[in-house]
Amino acid sequence: MDRTPGSGPIAVHDLQHLIQAEYRSMIYAQRMMQLAPPEHRTYFSRHAEMKRRERLAVWAGWYHRLTACYPVFSKVEPPKDYAAGLRASIADSLDAADTYAWLLDRADEPQLQWLLQRALNGETRWAVRLQSLYSGLWMEGGDFAASKGRIGVIRKP
Repeated sequence: MDRTPGSGPIAVHDLQHLIQAEYRSMIYAQRMMQLAPPEHRTYFSRHAEMKRRERLAVWAGWYHRLTACYPVFSKVEPPKDYAAGLRASIADSLDAADTYAWLLDRADEPQLQWLLQRALNGETRWAVRLQSLYSGLWMEGGDFAASKGRIGVIRKP
C-alpha cells in the first residue's frame, strides 16, 4: 500500500517494522556495551537503557492500540566484534532515520508527527555518534588502547 502525505495514522506493518528495528538496535547496543573499550561503554549503556527502551515502549503501545495485540519480536543475532557492530549499527540508524522521515512525510496526527520527528532526530544523532566512535577507533589503526576513546579528534603530527 503506497501512502501519500497526510493519509492518516501509521500502518500496522510500518509499526511492526519500527518495533523490530528498535528491538534490534537495543540488542546491538547491549552487545556493543560488552564489546566496546571502556571509554566507549557509557555511550552504549546510556543509549541502550534510556532511548531505545522508551521508544520501543511507545511504538509497542501504538501497535497495541491499533491491533489489540502485542507485537511479535523476531530473533536478533548480535554483532560478534566491535568494529563490525559499529558498522552495522551505523547502517541500521541511517535506515531507521530514512524510515522515520518517510513516515513523517505521510503522518497527519500531531502526536505521531512529534514522535516520528523525535525518533528521526534521535537516529540521526546516534548515527553521527557511532560514526565518530568508529572514526576514533580506526584513527589509531584499530588499536583500542592507543585511541584512548578519542571521538573524532584529529591528532596533529
